Amino acid sequence: MASSISVAMIVKDEADHIEECLKSLNGLANEYCIVDTGSRDLTVEIARRYHAKISVFLWCDDFSAARNESLRICTSDWIFVIDADERVDAADLAALRALADGPTDRCYRFVTRNYTNTTNMSDFTPCAANDPHARGFAGWFPSSKVRFFPNRRGAQFEGKVHELVHQSLERTGIRAHPCEVPIHHYPLLKSEERLREKRELYLQLGRAKVEDDPTDTKAYVELGNQYMEAGDYGRAIVSFRECLRIDPQNARVLKDLGSALHLAHRSEEALKAVSLAVKLDPNLGEGWRNLGVIHGAKREWHEACECFAQAMSVDPSWTDGHRYLSVALEESGRLEDAAAESRKGLEAEPASQPALQLFIHQMLRLERRAEARDVLRGILHHGAEVPELHNAVGELYFYDNLYDEAKSHFRRAGRMGLAGAYNNLGVVCFRTREFENAKEAFEQCLAVDPGHHGAHEALQKTLRHLAAK
Repeated sequence: MASSISVAMIVKDEADHIEECLKSLNGLANEYCIVDTGSRDLTVEIARRYHAKISVFLWCDDFSAARNESLRICTSDWIFVIDADERVDAADLAALRALADGPTDRCYRFVTRNYTNTTNMSDFTPCAANDPHARGFAGWFPSSKVRFFPNRRGAQFEGKVHELVHQSLERTGIRAHPCEVPIHHYPLLKSEERLREKRELYLQLGRAKVEDDPTDTKAYVELGNQYMEAGDYGRAIVSFRECLRIDPQNARVLKDLGSALHLAHRSEEALKAVSLAVKLDPNLGEGWRNLGVIHGAKREWHEACECFAQAMSVDPSWTDGHRYLSVALEESGRLEDAAAESRKGLEAEPASQPALQLFIHQMLRLERRAEARDVLRGILHHGAEVPELHNAVGELYFYDNLYDEAKSHFRRAGRMGLAGAYNNLGVVCFRTREFENAKEAFEQCLAVDPGHHGAHEALQKTLRHLAAK
């Protein structure tokens, strides 16, 4: 008999998000166990439509207490913890279900993709151009925690804020294993007022946490990160330094302190902090990356190149490093080397729009359009069916007046859903005086993207030509 799964959730005023979350778990949950901490909207009513077990909890400034109430009402074999503004891809539900039918002496740690438009984070990962989970965000940064664990094995969340469950499980012999299923988190889809309230609550609880135990280094780091998220870099610096007062050899906190100092425009202090971080831990990839960013901001491009190369050496999974290094090489006047590096970045991440734009920009500067076409066609030939790549090849053919080849690639990109490619196809057809085909292409562009201003104007111009015939 298959094992059962309880989905545990705490909520407050999540009427705009909870239904989509519950729907995304259809086929996984045997029961929804939801703790409401004081909703004033329709959150509870929506949850009841899904036959959720509801517990009303009097908020006491303690996230763990609320989480533990949700665990108390779970009756299934396993518990999966999620929030209303998080999603699981339907294609990944089978993998979660399989975990529940596996060994019961373990729990599972998940990477959460926190979607954001803040691109200057050290661990920011850009979204692919056609990523269905992006929802308009530029990319995401990761966080990791245990979310899936066997029930009735002593699991309890700990910590008033940034609450975690793995410590209690480990004390009973339940070890954490990684799970490759990503959790998609959209905290910024909430209203600005809700975001402000959440930041203020987390800061309040974070300050209380360090007051409760002034020796808790992790609490200082959490508070520092909360100040960073709020844009209060001065207080973030204070929090990180309090941690370092207790643990002065902590390379990761030195790296974080350097980030706060850099964002506070205190570049010399930032340079010292991050330099010490990589001296203490030469394998700290994020430290080398941050050090490169600081050198770049100071226009010390030779040093930036060395740091980005070192970051990729110690962390080969940082494929976006090719783009960082390419920019630094171009700024230092080494355009040939920069183009070779941006090519590596694009080959590693064919769906990366920033990598594509950088490669095209550099190859156009070098006046090597034919070579750029060949590179992009080679990437396509190896299975990277990315509409932006077809569109870029089409544009490169268009620059050299190779219109038939350009139209072929624009059509491919358009059929894959890229509205701008249909607009480009219309431009080529207009140039070759194929006005009926141009009209059809502009109409296809507007069918995909009704707000495409260029296609609207071009269609009107094409219609005037057809009327004059």
